[in-house]
Amino acid sequence: MIKMPIATANAAETAYSFLRHFGFILDELCAQGLVLWLDDDNRWHWRRQGTDLKSTQGFWAMGEALVDAVICRFPQIFSIPFKMNKPK
Repeated sequence: MIKMPIATANAAETAYSFLRHFGFILDELCAQGLVLWLDDDNRWHWRRQGTDLKSTQGFWAMGEALVDAVICRFPQIFSIPFKMNKPK
């Protein structure tokens, strides 16, 4: 039995879906006490209200790890055909 993909891979649609769901998750976490802010160096940090939990690195360190994991798992979705001209 051959399994066909539900839809063809599209990097723009995948990125949009990822960011939209990430936004939903952040919205829910903020409703549960997550606080996000920018420091003086424009790095995102977080803390959890009512606890001692807080970031020790910039907030995007978590996001970068997640994106790296997704790209490593589905590299063909994020690949962009690129042809370099050979120098003359």
